[in-house]
Amino acid sequence: MPRDDASLLVTGHPDDAVRSAAADLAVPAVQLRADGAPWSELVHVYVAHGPTVAFTRRDLRSPGIVRATAVARAAGFETAVRSPGGRMVAYDAGAVIVDHLTRAADRHGTFERNAQQHAAVIRSLGDVDARVGEVEGEYCPGEFSVNVGGRVKVVGSAQRITGTGALFSTVVQVVVGDRVRQVIADVSAALGYELEESTIAGIADVAPHVTTQQVADALAADYRRVLGTADAELDPHVLAHAAAAARVPRDDLPLDVDAWARAHPLT
Repeated sequence: MPRDDASLLVTGHPDDAVRSAAADLAVPAVQLRADGAPWSELVHVYVAHGPTVAFTRRDLRSPGIVRATAVARAAGFETAVRSPGGRMVAYDAGAVIVDHLTRAADRHGTFERNAQQHAAVIRSLGDVDARVGEVEGEYCPGEFSVNVGGRVKVVGSAQRITGTGALFSTVVQVVVGDRVRQVIADVSAALGYELEESTIAGIADVAPHVTTQQVADALAADYRRVLGTADAELDPHVLAHAAAAARVPRDDLPLDVDAWARAHPLT
């Protein structure tokens, strides 16, 4: 039975002209810091807007961050610093993003629980040997990455905890083109990160019939089942507020959406 305090938002059409990478990344940062929200749990599943390099605060400490930002932009990728941690990730409209916000933070069990859940969804899509675990040499390495056959990484997650709750964000790589592969390699090199390029892949590399929309739909159905979420619309006030992040003048560094959200609270 759907819960009154658990909402599911399913959005994200790659041709939506009002969206941008900065706005998409700012939406959960704004929601996380909003007071008096009518939910205790919120899940936003969407197909990524377009070519994006989402940096992290760890990346900002690298002496190569200015070079990495320039490399990403020269390749036609929008840049921003996402709210959760980890390391940089690059994707385009071949990826599905899940932003899972809760008012009660769980520092320890969230990664494993979500990784197992996401791996099960991917296995349900067909003959895909989805496993939980780090692949040696993967980008944004993590104990609870989801890989296929122990060879290639297809899902990565990161978390942000604040005084108002937690954001657990997941990138599911479905269709990974050469452009995305190259920018992951080039930006990683600029940041001084080791990378085995053969570990970069999407679900469609092993299951060509799978589409981004199928993955988004399967993830949404799973959250409805597991969490009892009720379908809802993305608050247009939140979207309009987050869209202002995309209008911040660019400099040599990517926009930090969490810092922007702190400085521009939702009213």
